[in-house]
Amino acid sequence: MLKNYFKIAWRNISRSKGYAAINIGGLGIGMAASILILIWVQFELSVDRFYEDSDRIYAVWRNDNNQGEIFSWDYTPAPYAPTMREQFPEVEQVSRITEWDPQLLSVGENSFYENTSFVDPDFFRIFPFEVLAGNPVQALDQPNTIILTQSTAQKLFGEEDAMGKTVSLAKQLDLEVRAIIQDLPENTDFKFKAFFSFSKLEQMGWVDDFWGNNSYRTFVKLHEGTDIRLFNEKFASFTSKNSDAESITDFLFPMEDLHLKSKFENGVSAGGRIDLIRMFGIVAVIILLIACINFINLSTAQSENRAKEVGVRKISGAGRGMLISQFLVESVLIAFFSFMLALLIVSLVFPWFRDLMGKDFTNPLVQPYFWMISGAYILLTGILAGSYPAFLLSSFRPAIVFKSKIQARRYWVHPREVLVVFQFAIVAILISSAWIIRDQMNFVQERDLGLDKENLIFHPVTEAMRKNKQALRNELLQLPEVKSVTYTFSPLTEIYSNTNAMNWQGKAEDYRPEMSRMGSDAGLLETAGMELIAGRDIDVYQYPSDSMAAVLNESAVEKMGFSDPIGQVIEDDDLKFTVVGVVKDFIMESPFDEIKPIVVMGPKRNLNFIHLRVHEGVDYQSTMAGLSAVFSKFNPGAPFEYEFVDQAHAKKFVSQQRTANLTEIFSALAILISCMGLFGLATFIAQQRSKEISVRKVLGASVLGLVRMISADFAKLVLLAVILGIPLTWYIMDAWLDSFSYRVTIDWTVFLFTGLVALLIALLTVSSQAIKAALVNPAKTLKSE
Repeated sequence: MLKNYFKIAWRNISRSKGYAAINIGGLGIGMAASILILIWVQFELSVDRFYEDSDRIYAVWRNDNNQGEIFSWDYTPAPYAPTMREQFPEVEQVSRITEWDPQLLSVGENSFYENTSFVDPDFFRIFPFEVLAGNPVQALDQPNTIILTQSTAQKLFGEEDAMGKTVSLAKQLDLEVRAIIQDLPENTDFKFKAFFSFSKLEQMGWVDDFWGNNSYRTFVKLHEGTDIRLFNEKFASFTSKNSDAESITDFLFPMEDLHLKSKFENGVSAGGRIDLIRMFGIVAVIILLIACINFINLSTAQSENRAKEVGVRKISGAGRGMLISQFLVESVLIAFFSFMLALLIVSLVFPWFRDLMGKDFTNPLVQPYFWMISGAYILLTGILAGSYPAFLLSSFRPAIVFKSKIQARRYWVHPREVLVVFQFAIVAILISSAWIIRDQMNFVQERDLGLDKENLIFHPVTEAMRKNKQALRNELLQLPEVKSVTYTFSPLTEIYSNTNAMNWQGKAEDYRPEMSRMGSDAGLLETAGMELIAGRDIDVYQYPSDSMAAVLNESAVEKMGFSDPIGQVIEDDDLKFTVVGVVKDFIMESPFDEIKPIVVMGPKRNLNFIHLRVHEGVDYQSTMAGLSAVFSKFNPGAPFEYEFVDQAHAKKFVSQQRTANLTEIFSALAILISCMGLFGLATFIAQQRSKEISVRKVLGASVLGLVRMISADFAKLVLLAVILGIPLTWYIMDAWLDSFSYRVTIDWTVFLFTGLVALLIALLTVSSQAIKAALVNPAKTLKSE
């Protein structure tokens, strides 16, 4: 029986090649799009969830109530982890990690910078990454050891066995390779290439016992059976019991949710990346649904053509169940052919998609589980697309079918029209959403940063450079291509430190605004292109006392309530800085957020980066060669690893840029699939009304009038779809824009543009068939009458 179903299904598909091609093409594109999105969704859902006992691994987070607003962060002081181990028997393992700038690794003349971390031995008990040689837990018990990933070991030693060899860290510390691990998988947020023992930091005296120095992240694995809710109740007062920070509360956040739900509002997880995943998961389903709607519309449109087939089968003894099975087999067969087309599309675009998402996805075609679920995916799609046509066609009664032409059931609103409206409402939502996302991107990218990011280079300061800071600065300034130089605490694209414990004259005791820290020695304003409002820049070379000077941005002046900030004294920890200047607000971190109050301090604190501004129009190849020579002199044996500020700034847009690109791509696919269905539907209706068109033409109707007649019904449906899509788009995109402090206002012209585009697309699709039908010679159509 099943073989017979497939044979009949194949004959019906072969008989209607045009409609079959539209169905298979639309479903194939929809399936390919949904497969690609689901590959990305599956990857995102797997990030840091693959560890053994991952349900018992947690990250430490902390809340602080400041003026009624709760701030959340995940950095802790050095004594946090060992104290936690002592005071809570529920803790099985705990580890601190550092997230510092890339460190210089060297073997002989072979040197390069890599992302590294100082960790406790428990790190590799909590996160059991694959070990290739040695024992990483035992290795970290000793201070002078290093653990390398496989690729880093190969970069340092080539094909030699790295075990037992010596690696130099920052040209200062010689560390023995005691273990090699497999490169960390793509689906982890840890991006480290080498690991050092945290005890080395302690040995060098770089670790203090101050509970206000939040410099390390802490991860915990609890004993099996620990109730996390009860533990967090007990853990909440941990910081306040061990320090004088009474307003801080502590809690453990599941490692499984860290990648997806680490956006906190008022001390509670309020989503994060999971919102983007949900959005595109819905888009995947919708695109597949649009393709299924094409199948439904074309199948039901041809119901009159298949009515006699149903009548004959019923007279021959076929029950309704057999007919439903027959039509479902037909739709599943089309879904199978569509899936084959989808696999071809996925194979062709997979490398491009991987580059677009910036992830090294594993090709799904080589994964066993993909093929295991493929059958269910085909079956589900086939049933989803074919159920309504199957039940509709199988309901025809032979007596009515053979008595006269079958009459379509009268509906107040025809289901086919509802489906077309649904399709184009989704198209309208996607078009307008893509337009609004692009507007937001352009709006933020054009935002005044308060600094000039062009022709600006920064480079990390090594210990060798630190010993000869002034000599390096002077030699760089002698190069004709270099306009100005400054040393800074952090790159001009990031803020490394903030505090709510600064004090100044007139500050209320309970007023604790968060202030960001920056540092400079001299020439910051000229190098960064900042605008001076009052006073002067810090310059320790002209004014030696400027090591304790400070420059404020406008937001900092406003937060501190200074009417005349010059000469004011700011206390930070045990240091006192005198304000010598005020600059226009400048943005160092996310351009999507509000401007932060920033205090630029003199070089009493470490300066870890050097920034250079080169003159406009220089030959960059020769300029970089000259700079490289100078850096090699003061930083021998280390590569010249510079970065342009504008390129570092551009990286802040990557995530939102991908959202914009994906929205545009899937909007285009939704339009294509919808137009394919509309084309097929218009073709069928034009054929169905061919005699009416011919009669009207004989009676004097013009081609333009006939085209207008055929297109008018579709135009009304598309306009209705746009009208229905506007409020939904407004709601969705306004909620998305609210996640940014700096955002556009939704312009009503976006929806006018959307309506015109959707209408134009629909009319172009329909009119091609309408013109074709209107140009047919009436004699050919009416000769049998």
